[in-house]
Amino acid sequence: MNALTLSRPKAAAGVFWVKEGWRIFRLAPVPWMGMTAFAFMVILAVSLIPWIGQYIIELLSPFLVAGYFSASRAAVAGEPVTFLHLGAGVHRGRIALLRIGMFYLAGSLIIFGLIHLFTGSDVRALMQQAQDPGSLSPEAFNRLIGSVLPGMLLAMVMLTPLLMATWFSPGLALFEDFPAGQALWWSLWACWVNWRPVLYYSLILGLLGAVALAIPFGLGLLVFLPLALISTHVAYRMIFIPAQTSQMESAELP
Repeated sequence: MNALTLSRPKAAAGVFWVKEGWRIFRLAPVPWMGMTAFAFMVILAVSLIPWIGQYIIELLSPFLVAGYFSASRAAVAGEPVTFLHLGAGVHRGRIALLRIGMFYLAGSLIIFGLIHLFTGSDVRALMQQAQDPGSLSPEAFNRLIGSVLPGMLLAMVMLTPLLMATWFSPGLALFEDFPAGQALWWSLWACWVNWRPVLYYSLILGLLGAVALAIPFGLGLLVFLPLALISTHVAYRMIFIPAQTSQMESAELP
């Protein structure tokens, strides 16, 4: 396990993460979109498995993040971006990544179960429906949103810590050999102490995601997904600093 320290960039860093992610994406847009199309095909195939397909996707989601982190590191180093990076988590850190996926799946099931118990809303169904809003009429979609609005607000509050804990943890497991528990804790703590840039970043990404969903045939997602994960890797590199580097910089100060 590699020794790390946390940096605390300014709030404007959240904007930089998106800009730098876009710059890296533009260096090789076709390979990034091709890798994303391949990932979508795999996700679609798994989602067709009756009853458990969606749960398998959530369980293995850290491996997807790890794959994009691996590709992002390669892109920064000037190396080619290919779909082969999607298997990076299988070769390194797979036990920790699987445990992170189990934690995320269990946490989301508990949270959505509590929301349904307290509000009677099926927020998970709405989230799945939001991926294909064209299948409902505007009136039906508005009724659906109105019926689950309290549950959505509660979900936002309850899911935030879970998302914070799992945001950077795949990178810590893949690159730094962190066990799952420590990776989750470090990710949660890093997001907490850097809440200002994380908030800026989340708001920008939320707006871009809404635009991407409005583009037909999922074409917007071919750009949005790699942009989101590349920029997450940019944030990872800025926040998590090797301890030796940090000590050397401190030693150079007068």
